[in-house]
Amino acid sequence: MTTAKTAPFTLALLFSTAGLAAAPSMVGDVGTREARVWVAAGSAKGITAACSEGGKAASSAAVQNPQNGGASTIIFSGLNPGAKYEFSVKTADGAEIAKGSFKTRPDYKDRTPPPDFSFAVFGENYLNDKQFDPPYKTPGGEYEIYAAADAKNPAFSIWADGMNTLRNADEDSASAKFLRGAAAREIPEISALLSKRANYGVAARGSYYGKSNDSNSAGAVGASAAFDMLWANPASGAGGAKSYSFQYADAEFFVLDDCSNRSYLDYRNSRPAYLGERQLEWLMGALQNSKANFKFVVMSSPFANPANSRDNFAFSADERKRLSEFLVFSKIPGIVFLSANKPFGELSRLVRAGGYPIYDLTAGPLTGRPIEEVTEMNYFRVPSSAITKRSFAIVKVDGPESDRAVTFSFFDSKGAQLFSTTVKLSELKKFD
Repeated sequence: MTTAKTAPFTLALLFSTAGLAAAPSMVGDVGTREARVWVAAGSAKGITAACSEGGKAASSAAVQNPQNGGASTIIFSGLNPGAKYEFSVKTADGAEIAKGSFKTRPDYKDRTPPPDFSFAVFGENYLNDKQFDPPYKTPGGEYEIYAAADAKNPAFSIWADGMNTLRNADEDSASAKFLRGAAAREIPEISALLSKRANYGVAARGSYYGKSNDSNSAGAVGASAAFDMLWANPASGAGGAKSYSFQYADAEFFVLDDCSNRSYLDYRNSRPAYLGERQLEWLMGALQNSKANFKFVVMSSPFANPANSRDNFAFSADERKRLSEFLVFSKIPGIVFLSANKPFGELSRLVRAGGYPIYDLTAGPLTGRPIEEVTEMNYFRVPSSAITKRSFAIVKVDGPESDRAVTFSFFDSKGAQLFSTTVKLSELKKFD
């Protein structure tokens, strides 16, 4: 059984400073000309990094060392579009502590038709830690799923439910939140998945400040700082929140933070809210400005699921209504939602007056424990799409320039397909 190393430890103890065989690392945001790599260098001093294209040395690297418990973000700049790079991280005495690869985004506009690509969407990741797990339970399992996801060769991965579920004892400590996420990157099974492609983190309750909390809870203390230390995401776009956007081929991704401004307060003039005014306006403005064929909105809480549960965006009724009305009024084509935050996976098809149906792919538990039966009344659920196994989702965008399509698929821990359906881009452009 795979388990986490437990307290007391710091990142300096995640690998031996005597052997320095390997340090936990992860490829972060990869753009057209720049890439970021996260590495837990621990107490190692004077680390350096280099990358090469086809065996030829390329790019300069800047190593950022914030006060984050020993993790560093390495920025490779001056890269070529659509090129594959190998990278290496070494200590001052030349010992290699991390290595991997990444491929920069294609620069296709005004040059070629949009390239086909696929990406992975992950739900709850749970690395067992007996000291802090609920007694008599083994919540996590089937860690071979990491290799199954890696074998699908996605261009990048979206961790829609964070990197590792917090335990009750973690909630009042920023360092515990950070170490919980960092520990998930230490196990050998996950190394290939993290070190060969970009990884994007999403603020999600279970890994941000605890499933039962909101931004007014004591558990929210230190959550923002821990999240920033754990991920090498693009720069945030809406003041204070962990939202950001990035592009890949003919798709644009708008990653939302439903934690930083989440409030369950329902009293007098206050109503439950998940995004906050500034983030909601940022999203609407960004969607309106986008020229991408596909506009993927990523939010841990499902948008299309209508059940009035804190797990769903429907609980923030006013914000959901406002965003829904905006999407119809503005007649923005190509919008698809991606989510998690559930003990099961599903694909929802939100039928709405005045516009095309909105699809929302909800990734179920990756290594967390799924439920045995789905009882939630989601009348927008696509038939046969409820997934009650550990699984991951692959979203594929392909087709000729005049007939692009998106395919939603779920796979189990062995890589076997559980569900798949394809939606044409033309279907996401229909308005009454």
